[in-house]
Amino acid sequence: MDLEEQWTRAANTLVTLVTTYGLRVVGAIVILLIGWMISRMLYNGIHRLCARSTRIDRTITLFLANGGRYLILVFTFSAVLSTFGIATTSFVAVLGALGIAVGLALQGTLSNLAAGIMLVLFRPFHIGDRIEAGSIVGTTREINLFYSELDTDDNVRVVIPNGKLWGDVVKIPSRNDTERVEVRFTRPIKEDVDTAVDRLCELVRRDERITRVAEIGVDIVNEGNFVLVARVWVPRRDAMQVRFDLNRAVKEEFQRRPPIREEAHAAD
Repeated sequence: MDLEEQWTRAANTLVTLVTTYGLRVVGAIVILLIGWMISRMLYNGIHRLCARSTRIDRTITLFLANGGRYLILVFTFSAVLSTFGIATTSFVAVLGALGIAVGLALQGTLSNLAAGIMLVLFRPFHIGDRIEAGSIVGTTREINLFYSELDTDDNVRVVIPNGKLWGDVVKIPSRNDTERVEVRFTRPIKEDVDTAVDRLCELVRRDERITRVAEIGVDIVNEGNFVLVARVWVPRRDAMQVRFDLNRAVKEEFQRRPPIREEAHAAD
């Protein structure tokens, strides 16, 4: 009789627990699903709303959309805790204490978050800009709260912490319309310098893509040769092709007509 009574009490206790906490678990799951759906809807809504205006940069669009989604998720988590009878005020106090410890352990992560906010506010570069950060060169594709994504010239997606982009020197070549191109040509020491420079100036003058000539002259004189250097300004979109074309033109020009000094030496 005592054993039967114990089993009855255990069954009643189990039913009470399932009835009380089971409904809370179900309610918490429902709240989580609803909160997640609302966060996604808010994210998409902000994204579509900002996309209608050409004045709003995509960086700000992503920042606002992600911020709204995370805010809804925080409120959802607080609502889930309330269903289990946990006071959110006490929970916030505990989180504040834990936040200090976690903040000390995650200084790098928090610095990336702060750097992401600064990048969004001041926007030193935009999505689509070509930047150079350290040894990484690529086009900016995403600027998130903690990290940014770049596509390199060989089409590799690179993830860089925002702290690197905000705390270090970042070059933005695509911000200006023109670029300086430098080409070098090695010539034999017996070649007449004035003639070589004049022929190089003539080739540079023929290229209509060159907007301005910075310098043309002899850079280095070695024992058996000297180095000609031409520094010219061209539109950024044509920089690489101008370099290729100028190298080919100089090669063909010097190969087609031998230097004057060598011609005179051969005649003697």
